[in-house]
Amino acid sequence: MFERPRGTNDWGPDDMAKRRFVESAFVRTAESFGFREIQTPLFESLDLFAAKSGPGVVEELYAFKDKGGRDLALRPEFTASILRFYVAELRSLPKPVKVYCYGPAFRYEEPQKGRYREFGQVDVEIIGGATLPSDAEVLALAVGTMHAIGLTAIRARIGHIGMLRAYLPFGPADQAKVLHALDKKNFPMLDEELARLQRPELADPLKRLVALHGDASVLDQAKDLLGGKGAEAFDYLRALAAQLAAYGVSPAEYEFDMGVVRGLDYYTGMVFELDSPNLGAEKQVGGGGAYTLAEVFGGEPVFQTGVALGVDRLVLAAEAEGVFGPPQRIDAYVVPIGESTRSRAVEILTALRAAGLRADIDLVGRGPSKNLDYANAAGARYAILVGERELKAEKVGLRNMASGEQREVPVGLLAEEIRKA
Repeated sequence: MFERPRGTNDWGPDDMAKRRFVESAFVRTAESFGFREIQTPLFESLDLFAAKSGPGVVEELYAFKDKGGRDLALRPEFTASILRFYVAELRSLPKPVKVYCYGPAFRYEEPQKGRYREFGQVDVEIIGGATLPSDAEVLALAVGTMHAIGLTAIRARIGHIGMLRAYLPFGPADQAKVLHALDKKNFPMLDEELARLQRPELADPLKRLVALHGDASVLDQAKDLLGGKGAEAFDYLRALAAQLAAYGVSPAEYEFDMGVVRGLDYYTGMVFELDSPNLGAEKQVGGGGAYTLAEVFGGEPVFQTGVALGVDRLVLAAEAEGVFGPPQRIDAYVVPIGESTRSRAVEILTALRAAGLRADIDLVGRGPSKNLDYANAAGARYAILVGERELKAEKVGLRNMASGEQREVPVGLLAEEIRKA
């Protein structure tokens, strides 16, 4: 007996149906927005992720050496790979480049509910668009994906990293440390960093700032706290609200949250996190914002924005809201009565599948009684009994597994009869 690695999951048929439902809702939404699918490798050069997030990220990765001694890592997310792909091969495409992808990602972190070491993620990126419409498009797509899944409890928390960058009178390296402390709401760390930088008086306004959240009125409060610095960021967020209204995103589905910092160096403008409030403390299902990475990977400066959503958390959110109905059932289970009818039974099975029905057949050689027991246990809606006598008249027995009613139906009308029911 072997146990699966810690932080991973085995997903059964019902689990996978839910995950595919969520992924399909995302794909339909992304393609309706004009995004096109790409795929990137499951593992990349370790240097790629270190260049994106700093050398400290290595501790959070599944990093290893291959047989040639190269330092590689399983991808922890998609953005770095997509930007590497863009710089290497996609720069000649018409702008903006709008792409999506989905699949597994890996992080070496402490597992918790809805957050595993191997997890599913869906991702969209816009590269080379104008700033405001691209940010609005990404936010609208993220909310739209949640609607497509069937979720009604949706809350986007929107901030802007530019206001803090304008306010903090430090170089990029020191700014990054202060932003990291604010992102984690680690106020002892914040006090320590500001003391080191000999600016302890900034602690109070910063702590009050990241506590602000609500409608557009909080933007005025935040602007006052920062002494008017970062004014462009506040004007931008007001303009973004107008864009979201045009997309049909309800004001009840988002708020401005000055505590959304996403303290990674490459974020430059609007940032947001997406919640499903029904999940309680672990409510966040995704996040994103505007960033600069193309030039880090050797490309020309170009505006970039995107969002990633966690499949595991979205499934939990859908379960919490009762989105999923009962598992899909087999429409028909074909029962050959005697080996002499098997070839004809397989032909009937194939015709049902070609007609778009979910159909299965006895593969064990059970008798009719045991096959009916199996059909019932498998949740089949109908059993089709293929006997020699009925076949002579080009008919089969059609049994309703719920009521037990059975009648003879012409083979040529079988799919239509099942579909009508």
